[in-house]
Amino acid sequence: MSSQDVPREPRGFLRPKLLVAGLILLALLAVLCASLLREATIVGRTSASAAARPSLAPPRPALAPAEEVYAQALWVIHADVKQAAYNLTFSGLKYKLKQPDGPDFGTRVREASRTLDQAEARVRALAPPPSLGQVHAQYLDAVQLFQRSAAEMLRVTADGRDEHLLAAFPFSQKASETLLWVGNTIWPGEYLPN
Repeated sequence: MSSQDVPREPRGFLRPKLLVAGLILLALLAVLCASLLREATIVGRTSASAAARPSLAPPRPALAPAEEVYAQALWVIHADVKQAAYNLTFSGLKYKLKQPDGPDFGTRVREASRTLDQAEARVRALAPPPSLGQVHAQYLDAVQLFQRSAAEMLRVTADGRDEHLLAAFPFSQKASETLLWVGNTIWPGEYLPN
């Protein structure tokens, strides 16, 4: 067999390979161009929408030194009030759901009530700066509403009627809303419950 007898690939076979490779390359370039154009329009829209947004409210001024001292002193009391409110809420829920710790209901509510009584005395002992006088009065009102709620809840232990829990709820709800207002005033961003 001579070198001329070796079968050779026809020259026409390379052309379709080049054509397919060229088409693939063109498709990749088209995808790249399309993605670049899309990114450019997204960045353009983001910049335009950022410019169209109204400016944010100016940041709140820092508390004055006397306000800061008051806020820190109230924060310590606030931790106890939140825990007492939590205990009242979950004591009522456990009782209503007839969970097995029914006899502990009265004990937990009495403990929360004592904590709230102590918190009221501690809040009254604080001397708020004039700028936080309304906050102080609102906080004191909230503690007193929780105390009324606890007193109403304790009536369940005397007569076993669940209606007392329903009567206690509005006091507790209003107190919680007031605490949120106070918290947003002197401890912005503390937390918002679900």
